[in-house]
Amino acid sequence: MLCLALDTTGPQCSAALVRGDDVLASDSQTIRRGHAEYLGPQVETLLKSAGVTPGDIDRIAVCTGPGSFTGLRVALAFAKGLALPRGLDVVGISALAVWAAMADAKPGQTVLAAADVRRGEHFSQVFKNGAPLGEPELHNAGEGPDADIKTGSAHDAPDIDPVVLARLGTNADPTEAPATPLYHRPPDAKLPGGIDPFAG
Repeated sequence: MLCLALDTTGPQCSAALVRGDDVLASDSQTIRRGHAEYLGPQVETLLKSAGVTPGDIDRIAVCTGPGSFTGLRVALAFAKGLALPRGLDVVGISALAVWAAMADAKPGQTVLAAADVRRGEHFSQVFKNGAPLGEPELHNAGEGPDADIKTGSAHDAPDIDPVVLARLGTNADPTEAPATPLYHRPPDAKLPGGIDPFAG
């Protein structure tokens, strides 16, 4: 299976093409802004360097966040636009799952993957043997499951490795890994008149 992985959740714009154990091409650039303009040419370059075409892609894996509210939607929209006419599966993999896999290259540990989401809060999820134990949760700094975790932590929120993302996406069940944004809190945007669209 040839999997294209995409991440635009943070300052990096990243993509990788992976088939099984073979990494055909990978690129990650720190651009901070302009992901929408950069991602298309980046993917085109990767395809050319790997000697494959969009028609060769079997699946697309997208990092769903947490991350930039606008940025993470760039890769999601691009993936769905590329997949729709070809009938490809698009799977969503959270940044927390990628960080946990990066921290636990040989699954076997209990890993807490956590992101500092500002306002004195962090968004975290616990994984064991590569599988999540419960849903992601938002906690005040210093609270949450930290005290119960003895090994493996992704607290420092490293950059997303698109190769790891691709491998997780290759093994994911499309019915259990929807390509939908993972937001750590509702958006701050209000409707005219200060109406909260998420209230009641």
